[in-house]
Amino acid sequence: MAREPFMYIVVAEDGTSHEHHTRLRDGDVASLLRRAVGGVPASIPIGVPDLYLWGDEDGHPKALRPNPVARLLVARLGGGDLPLVGRVVLTGRRGAAAVSLTTTQIDAVLAALAHCR
Repeated sequence: MAREPFMYIVVAEDGTSHEHHTRLRDGDVASLLRRAVGGVPASIPIGVPDLYLWGDEDGHPKALRPNPVARLLVARLGGGDLPLVGRVVLTGRRGAAAVSLTTTQIDAVLAALAHCR
């Protein structure tokens, strides 16, 4: 039986966003997040209970470029005005687990991103 793809969105430092669909090996979301953020994933607090945003925990010490679009997106999603750097990854959330985004969530995030550019 084929596994369902894990869907997530990456917001790059230049403001572009990319929707990704990948098949996880053994359900290893942590490895996917490490690759996607380019380091140790750290949750970025927002006010939407069914979404997770992730950034590189060591982004500031690594002197990664600011991500103004992700900063505006986080504020739009109820997370306040945070100085974000590097790539930001959006996943779904169920309890404390990162899960694949639904089509509805992808549409909502892309609509919110349109207001942040």
